Amino acid sequence: MRTALLVSLLLGAAAALPAQTDIFSGRVTATLDQIREAPEAYKNVKVEFKVHFASLGRLSNPFFTQFTPQEFANFHAWSHEQPIWREKSYKDVFGMLFLSKSNPNLDELYDLDIYQGLRLTGVVRNIFQNTPWIEVLEFESIEGKLDTPTLTHLYRGEKHMEQRQWQRAIAELSHANIDELPPHAARSALKNLGVCSLRLGETDRAVAQLEAANALGKDAEIASLLQTARRAPALGLDRVTDAPKLKDSERPIWNAFETGDKPPARPAR
Repeated sequence: MRTALLVSLLLGAAAALPAQTDIFSGRVTATLDQIREAPEAYKNVKVEFKVHFASLGRLSNPFFTQFTPQEFANFHAWSHEQPIWREKSYKDVFGMLFLSKSNPNLDELYDLDIYQGLRLTGVVRNIFQNTPWIEVLEFESIEGKLDTPTLTHLYRGEKHMEQRQWQRAIAELSHANIDELPPHAARSALKNLGVCSLRLGETDRAVAQLEAANALGKDAEIASLLQTARRAPALGLDRVTDAPKLKDSERPIWNAFETGDKPPARPAR
């Protein structure tokens, strides 16, 4: 009797839960970062978000899910807003995206290039150890593709800024094809250019660059820098610039001629 009652209760509880195929009506827009931070809020909800494609992946099933290798293709991506030219962010790639092998977008998925921008529509089907497992229902390519040379320029520019090498930072950032970048990357590059110009005392240029960055998305730091550039540019001037801190092995070959370094002595015969 007790066994029959327990089975009845379990069956009733199971019937009350939504099946994996059930999707609540409507569609919401979010970022992948928001979904990762609060996956329960997006469970069985159709959600639209943007990413940069990273790679195809391999399926693994630490617990039972519908995402079997026979039925789904797995792929990895970064949130569209991630500054992936920074090492920590680059390593934080999300790997729980799944596309049904019966999906009409499957061949397109296999042909994607790394860093390609995508707009995905998906549903959080499972959550395991607070990580969402997302079924992608459809996707489309969007403008603003990053590439390795561009990421390299953005990375080097910020490294030069850390060493207060403002002119070198400007040279690197200016090669980043800002007009072709996704908005978040363009905003960061323009902000950094504005900082460099401000540190060098080029006020008009700094204001123009910071205004362009601000137009791509409101940011408290950019607003503060812009106020400084407009009202008190002298406060942003770098009056003491550190000397380059590059090792000899890291210095460009032309530095030997610029600094007057002597060539190494010839070996004795």
